[in-house]
Amino acid sequence: MSSWDAMLPGPPSRNNFGSADISTAGLLAFASGSSVTVIDSRSLQIITTVPLPPPSSATTTAAASSASLSPFVTSVRWTPLTLSRDLLSNEPSSSHLILAAGDRYGRIALLDFRTKSLIQWMETTVTESAKHGVQDLCWILSRRDSYILAAISGPSLLSLYNTSTGRCFFKYDASPEFLSGIRRDPFDLRHFCVIGMKGFLLSITVLGDTEDDSVMIKELQIRTDCSELLKLEKDAAAAGTGGGGSPLLSPAAAVFPNYLVKFAFSPHWRNIVFITFPRELVVFDLQYENILHSTALQRGYAKFIDVLPDPNSEFLYCAHLDGRISLWRRKE
Repeated sequence: MSSWDAMLPGPPSRNNFGSADISTAGLLAFASGSSVTVIDSRSLQIITTVPLPPPSSATTTAAASSASLSPFVTSVRWTPLTLSRDLLSNEPSSSHLILAAGDRYGRIALLDFRTKSLIQWMETTVTESAKHGVQDLCWILSRRDSYILAAISGPSLLSLYNTSTGRCFFKYDASPEFLSGIRRDPFDLRHFCVIGMKGFLLSITVLGDTEDDSVMIKELQIRTDCSELLKLEKDAAAAGTGGGGSPLLSPAAAVFPNYLVKFAFSPHWRNIVFITFPRELVVFDLQYENILHSTALQRGYAKFIDVLPDPNSEFLYCAHLDGRISLWRRKE
C-alpha cells in the first residue's frame, strides 16, 4: 500500500488562506497544511490526500533532510472538463481529476488524483530571499480546446501560464496595489477579472497562450474607502510582517488576514460583478465602467469576507468574519 493511501489530512489553518474548490462532479478539494485533500461532498467521505513534494533545495543535503517539509498549500482549482489534450494524451477521461495547486513558496503544480501523481510544475521563480506565495488561481480558456492558468503571486504579480509547457507567457505587476482574487466570466470563458484591495480592477481577455499580444487588458478603478487598509499597510511595514522582513513579499491574505476583498460575476447579467470590501457591497458594470449600486455595511454586522450569487435566483449570499451569512436581493 502506498503511504498516500493511509494518510489522514490535518485540519486547514489560516496559512492555507481558506483555499478550496468543488468540481462539477461534486468533489470538494481543500488545502490542509502542505497537502490537498479531496472528499465526496455528498457522503462527506475522504477520497484521498495528496501532499505537495518538498522544495528540491531542502533535500540537497542529509543535514537538511529532517527539515525537508513542504510549504503550506494556499490555492487549489479543479481543471475544466475540456482540458487541453496535450496533458491528457494517455487518459483523456480523467481530466476531471486534475487539479492546480499553489503554495506559500510560490510554486504551482498540476496534480492527477486518479494516479496520485504530480503531472507538471509551472515555471515559477522561487528563491530563498523571495518566496512569493500564491494568492489565487483560475483556469481561463485560451483556444477552443485549451485552457491556461492565471495566478496571483506575492502582493501584486499576475502571471499567465501555458499548461502544456508550464511556461509563463505573460506577467503584469500591479504594485503598489495588493491583488486579492481572480474570477472567470461565465458568459465568456476567455475573459476574467482581477480585483485589488483598494478597488483596482483588471478586466482581461485572452486570445492565445504564447505571446504577450494575445492578452487584452483594461485597467479600472472602483471608488471605495481605503483608510483602514492604509493604516494596516503602515502597521505591517513597520512590523515587517510580510515575509523576508518586508510586507511587499507576501500575498494579501498573509499580510491582511482579516481584511478581505472578494468578488463574483453575476450568473444572470452579462458584465455585472458583485464586490465585497470589508464594510461595503458594490455592484459594478464592466461595460459602462460604473458603480450601479453601493451599500455600506450596517452597524452591528461583522466585516464581509466573501460573496456568492445564487445561480437560480437574484440573491446574494455574503459571508461575514464572525461566521454569519447574510442574504441580499435586488430591489424591484
